[in-house]
Amino acid sequence: MKFKSLALYGAILSGLAVSLPASAQTTAGSMDVQIVITANCTVSSTTSTLDFGSNPSTAADASASNGGFSVTCSNQTPYKIGLKSNSTGAVDDGVGVMASTAPGVTQTIGYQLYQNPGFTTVWGNATTGTANIKTATGTGTAQTYTVYGKTTTTLNVPAATYTDTVAINVYY
Repeated sequence: MKFKSLALYGAILSGLAVSLPASAQTTAGSMDVQIVITANCTVSSTTSTLDFGSNPSTAADASASNGGFSVTCSNQTPYKIGLKSNSTGAVDDGVGVMASTAPGVTQTIGYQLYQNPGFTTVWGNATTGTANIKTATGTGTAQTYTVYGKTTTTLNVPAATYTDTVAINVYY
């Protein structure tokens, strides 16, 4: 009898094995994941005006070292900064002309932009060569720059406020 029971259990178990689903199959693949980081630079608003102050018309010249701005470029992005006066006829040599909007005042005051407080390194906008542009490498955070200037023409002009605008160009 024990033999019949074993045979019956064996038949039941083999039937269960036949009725169970076949073991699951696995296949594998892969996919790529990517992100493209592009170089980026921004110029923040100027930190201050390059202000030559208030001078008598008898002064020989004036200098300033209080203008500036900040540049934020992507980490490890090399860039160059050029400055160019918006005055009529300005070229890429850092020379500008301040004019007055006062009625009847046609005189102007010339000036030169510099990269250093000793007024020895001109700051212009020439993109060929690097003689008068500032080069740097981005850190991902704002980097602050000071602009220095000296007047190049006489201050013997009518009493008025004389202004100009300088374009800040960042090449990266």
